[in-house]
Amino acid sequence: MDAQEILKLYKGQISVEMNFSFLKDPFFTDEIYVKKPERVAVLGYLFLLALAIYRVFQRRVRQFITPERPLKGAGGRKLTRPTGQAIFQLFEYVKVVLLELPDGHIQRALGKPLTYEQRRILQGLGMDESIYV
Repeated sequence: MDAQEILKLYKGQISVEMNFSFLKDPFFTDEIYVKKPERVAVLGYLFLLALAIYRVFQRRVRQFITPERPLKGAGGRKLTRPTGQAIFQLFEYVKVVLLELPDGHIQRALGKPLTYEQRRILQGLGMDESIYV
């Protein structure tokens, strides 16, 4: 394929651009200073790795959520194809508390139990709430 054909194919794939918008978000890329070109390349690879993990995470949750049993998102919205961002929003206020026991050991515990939707997502990922504690 020549360059024009590749560009046309790329421009026709909106999902590609949607994925890279995640990496272009100023929250992730604002004011990053690296001095050496090698470090710029490494940072680019780290961003691509983060994107790959994000997409796998989103895909695994989407495979678990069905139109018959949608995920209840923020504000009560029904989500049948939740984005990674919508999934992360459901976990935004999970609090882990550290309890110091009389013997000096530190025990981790959830501030309050996970919601049904949070447990469903973790189940879809093959995890449980023990990842927090």
